[in-house]
Amino acid sequence: MTSAAPAPKNRGTRDRVVRGLLFAAVAVSLVFTLRGMDPDHLWTALAAADPRWLAVAVLANVASQVTRALGWNAMFTESRIRFPLLVRIEFAVQAAAAVSPEGVGEFVRVGYLLREGVTRTVTVTLMLVRKFFSSLGLVPFLVVLWWPGSGVPGWAVAVAWAYLAVLTAESVLIVRVARTPSGPAREGRLRRIVFDARTSLGPVRHPRVFSEVGAAGVATRGLDLVAATAVAKALGLELSAAVLVLVLLSIEVSNILPTLPGQLGTFEAAVLGATAGVLGQAEGLAFALVFHAQQVLPQIPLGMMTMAGNSLLRDRSEQDSG
Repeated sequence: MTSAAPAPKNRGTRDRVVRGLLFAAVAVSLVFTLRGMDPDHLWTALAAADPRWLAVAVLANVASQVTRALGWNAMFTESRIRFPLLVRIEFAVQAAAAVSPEGVGEFVRVGYLLREGVTRTVTVTLMLVRKFFSSLGLVPFLVVLWWPGSGVPGWAVAVAWAYLAVLTAESVLIVRVARTPSGPAREGRLRRIVFDARTSLGPVRHPRVFSEVGAAGVATRGLDLVAATAVAKALGLELSAAVLVLVLLSIEVSNILPTLPGQLGTFEAAVLGATAGVLGQAEGLAFALVFHAQQVLPQIPLGMMTMAGNSLLRDRSEQDSG
């Protein structure tokens, strides 16, 4: 008699357990980091924020949504989509990501682009490519971490080198895969999906498209750096360029972890880790909270208005066609 095969593990349960452990790890790290902090000191630091610099940070955040849309616009070489629509989609995606579990925001993008005739496979493939270029856009700013006298710890330099190594491997993979095939070798849904994905990657090999998407990524990261600088100025914190770039790098690396809506918890932990030894507990948390707020709060009302406006236009279009 043959013994019965063991029942497959419940992947959903395993993912929930892993996610719960990660959340617990973040919570424990925050507790240890903030242990003994004076809440009054934190409130004093927040209350003294200069609204003029905060306005600069918010404007930089809004502008970064436009540069993200520019990256998407560059990748759509065949099915051209109106740029104002891409900007509205970006705001809607960011708003959904701020109030929903991880990854839900990108489903909003898939839905909007599906109405424009872009298949799910193409959208998902371009999302991965856009994420790669967004990460690549941070690379030019990492130079400050190696400046003499930058004062960044050794672990930060090691993380930066690892970050570069991963992006290099991804670059080689994209170049090798981004070759437009003549057609699916055989019939089949999976082969069709692979064919569509590789076809959508084809334009990225063109120097013009590559440079435009890359420039959009660098501009987006530059605006993130402007926002971080403005938040530091608003709170009266003297943070060097190396520390601010390390903050952005730490946030970027923390994105690989499963998170609560809006990166709640992991964002703060990343910022506190990057500013440890430079800022006190209260100042570090004040910087983390305000920097996080300027990234999330402006996007929610703007994105909600965008989604409401698109729904209204769609309803009118359906009535007119009826």
